[in-house]
Amino acid sequence: MDSKTAIIAGASGLIGRSLTQNLLQSKSYGQVIALVRKPLGIRHEKLKELTVDFDKLSEMTDFPKGDDVFCCLGTTMKKAGSKEAFYKVDFTYGYELAKAALNAGADRFFLVSAMGSNKNSRFFYNRVKGELEDKVSFLNYRTIYIFKPSLIRGVREERRPGEKFAQFITKFIPFIGPWKKYRPIHADKIVDAMMKVARQEDKGCYFYESEIMRKM
Repeated sequence: MDSKTAIIAGASGLIGRSLTQNLLQSKSYGQVIALVRKPLGIRHEKLKELTVDFDKLSEMTDFPKGDDVFCCLGTTMKKAGSKEAFYKVDFTYGYELAKAALNAGADRFFLVSAMGSNKNSRFFYNRVKGELEDKVSFLNYRTIYIFKPSLIRGVREERRPGEKFAQFITKFIPFIGPWKKYRPIHADKIVDAMMKVARQEDKGCYFYESEIMRKM
């Protein structure tokens, strides 16, 4: 029976696009609310697009009520243009989303992070991802799922030359032994894992790295 409402932020990205389609096709969700800056170009009876200013999430007094919140927000240093702008997208937006959704009555939060994330890392990217994981984990959600993929394969709408080169190089690297967990993973496999986890009835905070997602 269609009963749950899913809220997704980052629906225009590589993982977000695939996840949105899967949520719309799922019998578990009667409505999917996409928080967007511009239209997704998707038509579906279950889909509701809500145009929001992510800089003012904390000021929203009419944040939509949902059951499950999916955060697929993220950018690159090149696209952001500065560390401050990157931090705003990859930490502030995600954290404010988590707080606003919780205050509106959401039960579960699904966060796409990254392998190597650590709030104490000397690498800025990993540190920002780790800070968000840490902050979100202390929020009073019934369940929090954090997905930590390695390099993500898939066809992006935006060009990322550095990432494309990395994907090419990894084709020639033997990912064996301790290096196995660093094997690239396709976006659709991540989404598949997220959808499977969404059918579980857990309480607490759970982490899923690429190798775990592959086996699900």
